[in-house]
Amino acid sequence: MRLNLFSIPLRLPFLPTLADALLSGRMGPGLGAGRDPLALAGTLIYVPTRRAARSLAFAFQEALGGGSAILPQIRPIGEGEEAELLQSVDHATSFEPVMGELERRLHLARLVRTWRTATREAELRALLGDEDAVLPASAADALYLASDLGSLLDEIETEGVPFGQLADLAPGDLAEWWRLTLTFLKIVTEYWPAELAADGRSSEAHAKNAWLAAEAARLRAHPPEGPVILAGSTATAPHTIELMAAIAGLERGALVLPGLDMHLDDRAFSALDRSHSIAAPGHPQYGLRRILDGLGASRADVTCLGAGSERLAAREAFLSDALRPAETTDHWSRSAGEHGEDAVAGIEMIEASDPREEALAIACAMRDALSQAGATTALVTPDRNLARRVVIELERFGIRANDSAGRPLKATAPGSLALTLLSVVFAPGDPIPLLALLKHPLACLGMPPAEARRAARAIELIALRGTVDLADAANLSEIVDARLGASEPAEDGGSEIRRGLSRPARLVSKEDRALAGRYARSFVEAIAPLIALRESEDLELADYARVTTSVLEDLCRDEKGHARELYAEEPGRAMADFLASLVAAPKTGFAFPPRELEDVTDALMAGVTVRPKGGLSARAFVWGTLEARLQSVDTVILGGLNEGGWPSGARSGAFLSRMMRSEIALDPPERRIGLAAHDFWMAMGARRVILSRAARADGAPTIAARWVQRIAALGGPKRAASLGESGRVYLDAARRLEASDPVARAPRPEPRPPVELRPARYSVTEVETLIRDPYAIHARRIMQIEPLDPLMRSPNAAERGSLYHAILADFATSGEDPMAGTAFAALLDIARTHFDAARLPVEIEAFWWPRMEAIAEGYLAWERGRNARVARRHVEIGGGTRFDLSDVELVGKADRVDVMTDGSVEIIDFKTGTRPSVKQARTLLAPQLPLEGGMALRGGFDIGGAGHRIGDLVYVRLREREVVAESLAMEATKSADALDPNDLSERAVQRFEALAVHYLTPETPFKSRFRPAFAGDFTGPYDHLARSREWAVAGGESEGASEE
Repeated sequence: MRLNLFSIPLRLPFLPTLADALLSGRMGPGLGAGRDPLALAGTLIYVPTRRAARSLAFAFQEALGGGSAILPQIRPIGEGEEAELLQSVDHATSFEPVMGELERRLHLARLVRTWRTATREAELRALLGDEDAVLPASAADALYLASDLGSLLDEIETEGVPFGQLADLAPGDLAEWWRLTLTFLKIVTEYWPAELAADGRSSEAHAKNAWLAAEAARLRAHPPEGPVILAGSTATAPHTIELMAAIAGLERGALVLPGLDMHLDDRAFSALDRSHSIAAPGHPQYGLRRILDGLGASRADVTCLGAGSERLAAREAFLSDALRPAETTDHWSRSAGEHGEDAVAGIEMIEASDPREEALAIACAMRDALSQAGATTALVTPDRNLARRVVIELERFGIRANDSAGRPLKATAPGSLALTLLSVVFAPGDPIPLLALLKHPLACLGMPPAEARRAARAIELIALRGTVDLADAANLSEIVDARLGASEPAEDGGSEIRRGLSRPARLVSKEDRALAGRYARSFVEAIAPLIALRESEDLELADYARVTTSVLEDLCRDEKGHARELYAEEPGRAMADFLASLVAAPKTGFAFPPRELEDVTDALMAGVTVRPKGGLSARAFVWGTLEARLQSVDTVILGGLNEGGWPSGARSGAFLSRMMRSEIALDPPERRIGLAAHDFWMAMGARRVILSRAARADGAPTIAARWVQRIAALGGPKRAASLGESGRVYLDAARRLEASDPVARAPRPEPRPPVELRPARYSVTEVETLIRDPYAIHARRIMQIEPLDPLMRSPNAAERGSLYHAILADFATSGEDPMAGTAFAALLDIARTHFDAARLPVEIEAFWWPRMEAIAEGYLAWERGRNARVARRHVEIGGGTRFDLSDVELVGKADRVDVMTDGSVEIIDFKTGTRPSVKQARTLLAPQLPLEGGMALRGGFDIGGAGHRIGDLVYVRLREREVVAESLAMEATKSADALDPNDLSERAVQRFEALAVHYLTPETPFKSRFRPAFAGDFTGPYDHLARSREWAVAGGESEGASEE
């Protein structure tokens, strides 16, 4: 039987050439429509994708010159077009109902989880020994695995492989891990087919196969009167080839192949067979060779449509030679000199240093291509990160590129709102998601957007900053009311008394505090239905989806009570479709606990993208390799041409090894490389082509794509250099865009305020700051700038230290004798009271209480060891001293001042951490304790007497398992002199007075980070204000080295 086989060479734009050939009659008798506007109406054309169908319709309109015509029927037949195919059935064939993708995924996830439950840990250990196994642990894990399983099912059914062949794989020939995989794949071979059969339904892949077979049978039995054409497909599935054969065998039928290589010699073309070479599936012509074999045809039976320019024909011949099978590259020694100058004409090469530079250079190249009136350009790349970067860089030039991939739904406002809501409700404790939800632009709760944002900012300051608590949305209204309850009106009706309000809350106006209260109450009411699900039993997806949808709509209510913004524009419509699909999800038995709802929603949302419509360029495009198939523009830029990127590596997949795939006649992993190679081959036919890659990515060198290496190898050093030279203009343009005039770095701040504004009174805790970072004193005391308190957080080391301090202080003042047998119990009773008042989270108290018990024992042992020498204990005692000559004052509060029986005093500082060290205190870099000693020497504490001799200065470290006393006094050694605490204390106050006087002189600047504890630490509260990182990098950190 004669077959009508055609090919459009890569040097010609595929779809415009197809339209022109059909209109001109070049495809032969019965396949021409001429210029009759009605003749096309009876033509049926199958193309691989919906994008190709739209582009072909546009090509017909262009070829007709704008005249009126009824266009042919154009139907997609490729991967992912099952639903549209089944809707186009126009013959009496009975198909089983098709199970939707979401329902199938939920069923498979249930089977995955059932398998996981049935697979006991003991069986795994016996099977795997010491080898680790990662098994699904949650509903989201099961859904991800179900998605992978669905892809395997589709591949197996599309290729026509019986499920039984999977079961026939011999476990004895496989490694232990693959044996476990075979037990898992019983889901595919046994359980899933049985469930489908019992339900009387089929999968989309099975239905597509049935449609293809039925359509082929219909065409053979009842040939249509009009032309039938299948164009542009490289699919090699058996049922697709069956349809190809049926269409090509029709008197008015035709199969049009994309870019069949007519230049490759017969020896090389014959090598494109798996039996000949394991690498054959990686060749761009492998799929077309399989199609011809399936049709029982050869290249001699194929007619080329169109000739194209001689220059592009020369390029095509060169590329054919460059990409020939590896077994025949010995031909290069004879053919290298046969390719003329036109071989690489119109090809340029960008080799950037990194992906960022590559993206900007590509943007420059696209901008240059658009400088010609009416010209079109496209970036083709499988690298979505590169694509997004290029889209952003094009905005420099005011170009809004038409990005075919769009954005993930989770990255849009509706998607982020849904995921943030579920995180806040079912994973309470983190204030950041809660604040993000309150401030979300879609969350209005019946208020105007501006009011809602004001209310959210007020709630942040009132309830979520400067407090230590669990950030739980369920209690938000109570927290706000409790904080606002601290503000009471004055009795005389005047201004209110903000008694007890936190410092951030005092920044909120009275009007905004009222607004915050209303917003918080509305917020808690809106999310209440989801809060109620926290303790519910396991539910199925639709049950959760109905409540989630209702809450989302309530959060997004505008002043009129509508949730229009939630469903506005493309992101909103995509969100509406997504939520509708979840609400309509049938019962499948796949139930899960509420705490997993966020991860489940994230898993289901992962594959949903939002494609913008309108407002985008009609001349600049960004395509993935699938979207680029059969498309044509004036300038094509092929980006990300590195091994592992384009092409990606040959990966066997999660479930089947290379050997297992071979045994059941599935394509090897290299088949994907072959598809990528064909995409590259077809894209190289554009009038102007720019190849692009980055020499380094992720901090490591990259390897150029194999096709780029082959072009360079066959073309030789001279041609390779010319390609790089022609592409360097875009790199130079990118580098000029990034270049900037040298900008002087900010100098180290050295403010010199007037003397009358300079502080003359310091607390002992501020003196270390004055030594290390005088600018911080200037900012806080003179400029009166206070850092905003941190967000609400769980108790940490600072709260633990305060808690232990308070417990020990209460015990010391309780009158309980530390020598008594009841002292330990009394101390723990006091501790229990403080712990209960602190209302610590259970998981934190579980760590802190045992440590408190250990501290109690150590503390009492320390007290008992010195009890006989202590006359009186003064706890949390404040004091101060004034220096008459300089009029400088020093104030402070000591943890403990013990008057000893010999009349001396010991000053004690309790520490739960390791800083400051004894060394820092002795060298007066951390002078707080010595300064307290100096105050005691001058009678600064009200403990009786005008002054006291210092017996010792002691840090008492409350460590995890022990209490350790560290004295600042030191006896003489061979390497160091003795250190008397009186001398140390006196020296400390003298240095302080001199330092304070120094900063009271007009010429003395308050320098930033004069003597930092850690040179590379820029986390101080005023470091960003001083732009410390900027000037420190420039060398401004040289003064005052770090002592650690």
